Amino acid sequence: MNTNPATELKMPPSFKWLNVVQFLGALNDNIFKLFLMFFLIALQGPEAAARISSLAGAIFVIPFLLFTALGGNLADRLSKRNIIVVAKLAEVVIMLLGSAAFAAHSVAGLYAVLFLMSVQSALFGPSKMGVIPELVGRARLSQANSILVTFTFIAIVLGSASAPMLGELTGKIYPVAQWFCVGIAVLGSLAAFGIEKTPPSGSLQKSSVFFLRDIYRTLRFVRKDSYLFMAVIAAAYFLLIGAFLQMNIIPYGMQRLGLTQEQSGYLFFVAAIGIAVGSWLAGRLSGRNIEFGIVPLGSLALTLAIVLLKVVPSHAVAVAPLMLLAGLGSGLFIVPLDAFIQFRSPHQRLGEILAASNFLSWTGVLIASGLVALFPLLGINPADGFVFMGALTLALTLATFIILPDFFIRFVILVITRLAYRISVKGIENVPVEGPALLICNHASYVDALLLGATQQRRIRFMMAADVYERLRFLQPLFRLMGCIPISTSGSPKKIVLALQQARAVMDDGYLVCIFAEGMLTRTGTLREFRRGFERIVKGADYPIVPVYLGGAWGSIASYYHGQLVRHWPALLRYPVSVIFGKPLPATATATQVKEAVMELSCEYFNDRKPFRRPLGEEFVRAARKRWFAPAMNDTTGRKLTYGKTLISSLALAQAIKRRLPNSSSLGIALPPSTGGVLANMAVLFAGGTPIHLNFTASAQSFESAIRQSEIKTLISARAFLERIPVQPEGVETICLEDLAASITSDDKRTALLQALITPARRLARPHGFQADDVATVLFSSGSTGTPKGIMLSHHNILSNIEALRMVFYQSPKDNLCAALPFFHSLGFTGCLWYPLLSGVPVTYHFNPLDGARMAQAVRENESTMLFATPTFLSIYLRKATPEDFKTLKYVVVGAEKMKPGLAEEFEKRFGVHPLEGYGATELSPVAALSIPHVTIGGMTQTGWKEGSVGMPLPGIAVRIVHPETGAILPPGEAGLLLIKGPNVMLGYLNQPEKTAEVLKEGWYNTGDMARVDEEGFLVITDRLSRFSKIGGEMIPHLAAEEELHKGLGKTSPVLAVTAVPDEKRGEKLVVLYTPEAGPVEKLHEILTASSLPNLWKPDPRCFFPIEQLPQLGSGKLDLAALKTMAAEKVAPYA
Repeated sequence: MNTNPATELKMPPSFKWLNVVQFLGALNDNIFKLFLMFFLIALQGPEAAARISSLAGAIFVIPFLLFTALGGNLADRLSKRNIIVVAKLAEVVIMLLGSAAFAAHSVAGLYAVLFLMSVQSALFGPSKMGVIPELVGRARLSQANSILVTFTFIAIVLGSASAPMLGELTGKIYPVAQWFCVGIAVLGSLAAFGIEKTPPSGSLQKSSVFFLRDIYRTLRFVRKDSYLFMAVIAAAYFLLIGAFLQMNIIPYGMQRLGLTQEQSGYLFFVAAIGIAVGSWLAGRLSGRNIEFGIVPLGSLALTLAIVLLKVVPSHAVAVAPLMLLAGLGSGLFIVPLDAFIQFRSPHQRLGEILAASNFLSWTGVLIASGLVALFPLLGINPADGFVFMGALTLALTLATFIILPDFFIRFVILVITRLAYRISVKGIENVPVEGPALLICNHASYVDALLLGATQQRRIRFMMAADVYERLRFLQPLFRLMGCIPISTSGSPKKIVLALQQARAVMDDGYLVCIFAEGMLTRTGTLREFRRGFERIVKGADYPIVPVYLGGAWGSIASYYHGQLVRHWPALLRYPVSVIFGKPLPATATATQVKEAVMELSCEYFNDRKPFRRPLGEEFVRAARKRWFAPAMNDTTGRKLTYGKTLISSLALAQAIKRRLPNSSSLGIALPPSTGGVLANMAVLFAGGTPIHLNFTASAQSFESAIRQSEIKTLISARAFLERIPVQPEGVETICLEDLAASITSDDKRTALLQALITPARRLARPHGFQADDVATVLFSSGSTGTPKGIMLSHHNILSNIEALRMVFYQSPKDNLCAALPFFHSLGFTGCLWYPLLSGVPVTYHFNPLDGARMAQAVRENESTMLFATPTFLSIYLRKATPEDFKTLKYVVVGAEKMKPGLAEEFEKRFGVHPLEGYGATELSPVAALSIPHVTIGGMTQTGWKEGSVGMPLPGIAVRIVHPETGAILPPGEAGLLLIKGPNVMLGYLNQPEKTAEVLKEGWYNTGDMARVDEEGFLVITDRLSRFSKIGGEMIPHLAAEEELHKGLGKTSPVLAVTAVPDEKRGEKLVVLYTPEAGPVEKLHEILTASSLPNLWKPDPRCFFPIEQLPQLGSGKLDLAALKTMAAEKVAPYA
């Protein structure tokens, strides 16, 4: 996983000091024991080596049997930290006594010191292991134990290796060498003081000299918890097999491999390294929880290794890997067991239980010693001894398979899942380490459950579709083993209730339960409505609800993105997926609240991609190199360019721009949608500038305002287009594209070709110090309600919007876009320029969207499958195009203004394709919601659009409806002010922080539009807030009367508009401005009189005024500011 939960858990300083204490203690134990053996062998002769080793081993073990119970009792009664400090201070005294014994050449004294050192360890052990939960908490137990075991065995290896070297350095003068042990003990004592003080556990249990009775009593208590008892027995077996391996490897090496005693001993060092690695790996795999699934795996590795010691070639090179494997398996085996004993044991009796576990473990060491001594007497050689222990371990392995089948199978599935997917996890700390919780997740693919299960070690009980459960009969044993709960949304109410009750019972037992609240797998990539059944599961409980978002699963071969499942070969590399856990919600949270939380997590998914974003220019370089000879774009002037030619031309033009304007950062562009307009945009980026597309249809005042705000000194246009520019501002140089093209030299072309072919994309198109939130462009608002504002859009804004569009539109190689929206329009910039070029969709440009006949010809000649337009432009195409012209269209996307009722129906009736209305704003880069085609797969249909709505929010975008005055969040179906959050939300308004702060709060953008979300999650725009009037204390929508009049006239194109002017009595009054196409005013009066609208919503008959035409902006949107001015002028004479 990219973000493994284990790596996110930071250990507190106190645990680090404990680890230092344990490391130094284990190091000291091994150095001192070897010093003792080397010294006594030198004193008594080599022939006494076996006797010294045996006696030292017995003296070392006996205190663990005698005093472990006392150590456990003390750990439960007193502060474990204080016991550790006292034990480490005692170690200093014991090591000083060791120095005296070495100096006196006292054999008895050395054995006595060894005994005292073992007593100290026996008393220290329960407190050392028992204090871990107090220092790190339960979420870090596995990782803490893995670290402790890892460093303990590193200390064993270092101690065993450094003792001979220290002896050599001191000339084998062990009284001097022993001072190293004293120094280590002092360091350990100082480290112990770094551990934070811990309170006593509160046990009143007293110690007894009859320690065996105490151990027995403790084990009887532990037997009541079968899992805890098995963990204690298994931990004891680990020490038995480890001790047997350590002791038996010496005769094995001598007899089978022909090694010396010392050389044979080195083989165990290899095993110790394996244990350290296995322990570390166990911590990584366990993360925040206790991963029991690796216990059978470790046991199997251990079994395999020691059995193969019988059959491998008699050479150390062949044996060493098996010893490493045995150690690896041991580490995987012991870490979960140690963590589980600490986790499961009652706090007040933890020390006592650890003591009983230690007693059994050291009893296992004695048994191992006895077996090593007994086997030769029975004629069993060391290799056969390993086979015997391997058979015994195999029996234990089979037992763990039987006892923990779900843990092991879940672990195997986890490993397979991680091999296929690169999973990034965020917010894992929001999932409780223990106790129940309800996970509610979006449902994007058939492997969602596996992906969620792979994020953590706690078992999750999934609620799954009953039809899938019944259909996949061969997997039902696995489903039952994993505790899946089948539920049918189409079943009888009784069955649904039973399934919900079963889920509640599972939660009452302390499990995690996951439900995919959408009720079915998404067919479109959008988030469906959340069903309310989960509310019943947690009703009356205080169980937390954890929202979860799976990002990236939609688009994999296990999703319906490509239609049917597995429609293409899987990627060779692991497929990237993100799993984000949100902050827990209370059990009282509604389906709407949980869905909003999941939607906000989808915003996080996109925003978490910022560190990996590339600039738009670099993305185009990469796209062009992939599709070098594929057609990229053409326009109605006849110019056609492949991706390769587009890249070369852009780079050559960039050189001409840099030569002409070496220090220009922001360049204005006033060009129509065309190949030239695209090349100019690309060239400015490659030249290191920021392209600012200016609205050449705006008034001279708005045009000058945009230039002034963006501080443009140079404007790129074309000679044939200069007359369209409303004004030539002072101090602004206009450069024609033709002149720039003419200045391109042969050297420029050769350089551009080489750059396009071989220069790294990063170097070619990534500015120094690039950040995803750097400004990619500044687009100016339409000015429909006042002075245009400069809207800063980042590379991340635009790329996120393109990515979201790709998620709901599956592009085939045959797709082709016909585009005429100007690039100063946000949908034109993102949807008609960057979206097709970065997605591999060829695009045909026409410079005039109002030229219906030429647009129809362009669609027909290029067999376009996609068309982006506004409702106003669609009305023109209805009149100018024939069904034959548009027969290849699959997607017709409309935006920028609300589509009149009946227009979509009329367009579909004529051309056979339903226009898909979307919603957005320049501040939203621009698409926030979009209607998409209905999708039917696997017998299930997902609705993509609804009449009157603008579709559903795009992936990664959250919507919220609030009261326009109080800001209170409104329930589904109730209209209010629309707020939007997502990666597409602008950086802010250019040089206007106050205005930015007015519309951006905590990541939510105030759209100024009134809307509602229906029960299925579709967004319905009612009108702009500015198109509401407060009359008589009530908010009156202008659109209501406007739509009623158009409906009564049977018009799909706008022929009238409703606005408001100030009124002394009521604050405002409604005014209707109508064009000649609307007909006589009497007809309009009749329509409103007969309508069911409230009287307050009906304009006064005296406030109907004729006009020649409705004022429009260049994008086709109604010019609201001009409309208000016209209304005020009409009303003024009658005021």
